[in-house]
Amino acid sequence: MTQIFASAPIWVWPLLAALIFVGLRARHERTVPVVLIYGLPALGVLALRSTAALPAGAALWVVFALAYGVGLWGGYVLQQRWLLRREGARVRLAGESLTLVVMMIVFGANFAGGVLQAVAPEIYGNSVFHVIFATLVAASSGSFAGRAFRVWG
Repeated sequence: MTQIFASAPIWVWPLLAALIFVGLRARHERTVPVVLIYGLPALGVLALRSTAALPAGAALWVVFALAYGVGLWGGYVLQQRWLLRREGARVRLAGESLTLVVMMIVFGANFAGGVLQAVAPEIYGNSVFHVIFATLVAASSGSFAGRAFRVWG
């Protein structure tokens, strides 16, 4: 198990620390620039890249699109609870834990995918893994897009 963590690229650990920091900060009421909220859907690029790397067929993109849509809708609905007010280019948000959870899902799924690709390629190549992976990363990424749409509208 230690070998898995030692073999990870060095940039993974600062990224994990930054995601944890941002996620823990999100648990408290705060005022943030709207550009930060609009930037969070960029995590979807990670989801797209990781899903495209899977040795899967076109049907997986249907799963991805559906899960992204569900995540987008969920993020849009939930953001209403946390959006306290908008003041120009800044928004006041209530504390919530979902940001931390979703960022850890995206990070964890990508990390697990990389580990499985290296140590258990038969699992990485399995269609059940592909569906679970794509569903998790797409719904998580979609939730950030939905939250950005709520702040925008």
